[in-house]
Amino acid sequence: MKTKSIIRLALSLALSVAATVASAQDVLRVGDQRGNARAVMDASGVLKDVPYQVEWSEFANAAPLLEALAAEALDAGSVGDAPLTFAAARGVKAKAIFATKYEGNAIIVKNDAPYQGIKDLVRKKVAFVKGSAGHALILQSLKEAGLKEDAITPVFLPPAEATLALTNGSVDAVSLWEPYISFATLKSGARIIVDGKNYPSLSYFIASEAAIEGKRDILKDFVARSAKARAWGLEHPQEYSKIIAQLVKIPDDVALGKQTRERHAPQLINADVEKLQQSTIDLYYGAGIIDKKLKASDLLDDSFSPKQTD
Repeated sequence: MKTKSIIRLALSLALSVAATVASAQDVLRVGDQRGNARAVMDASGVLKDVPYQVEWSEFANAAPLLEALAAEALDAGSVGDAPLTFAAARGVKAKAIFATKYEGNAIIVKNDAPYQGIKDLVRKKVAFVKGSAGHALILQSLKEAGLKEDAITPVFLPPAEATLALTNGSVDAVSLWEPYISFATLKSGARIIVDGKNYPSLSYFIASEAAIEGKRDILKDFVARSAKARAWGLEHPQEYSKIIAQLVKIPDDVALGKQTRERHAPQLINADVEKLQQSTIDLYYGAGIIDKKLKASDLLDDSFSPKQTD
């Protein structure tokens, strides 16, 4: 379904609930990762007339965000398909209510390293966040190359520490996402050897079960605004990158690289999203990363997606 069609439907949905989310006393507690949902929503201006309060909390990656949501410190937040899978297997009660498809993950090495692909990393130290999109990319690329998950030596590090470890030579490669990839390739002498554009991923806006039950109308309105913001970002990459550089405090060329590589395209929660989510679940289960064979449908809530009519 085309992005503009999704936005038209999302805006229609927002209009249908606007009258019930007009209280300034209502609060939506949203967790975000650096340069993700808040940046594009601020840049596009979709929150200027929001009739409720949005309390933002920023996290370095998805794991602490999901912990905060599980502890009921958040109502909702932005995470990838891989972290949601990992968290769901550990009992975190949350569902994806909005999705975007993106291509911003990559495995990087130092410019002067001899490695050209995943097969060159056999028995090498590769840093990534356990259960993250970077972890999923490692598993996907190893599987495609006919290698098992223990072919590489994993080093579990947060994003900033992982890129530092690559720079100082304590690891051979790093599997991460934006803006870390663009910063490393543009500013820290790194290059991409496995590009995530060959392995499409999903980014979700998820909500706790309590929020879905108690703040449904607010969430519907927020999802509609988020869809509009993502479409704006796709249509105005130069303008968006300049604003995101200021908001996130990263160099202009890094911000443009992030926006150019990621290209978050709004997606309805539908059968296509369910199929892609199930493939991530199967990947993690097959590699022994999770010990439960989850059903993708249990992690998704399509009631926030306007029905497709064209």
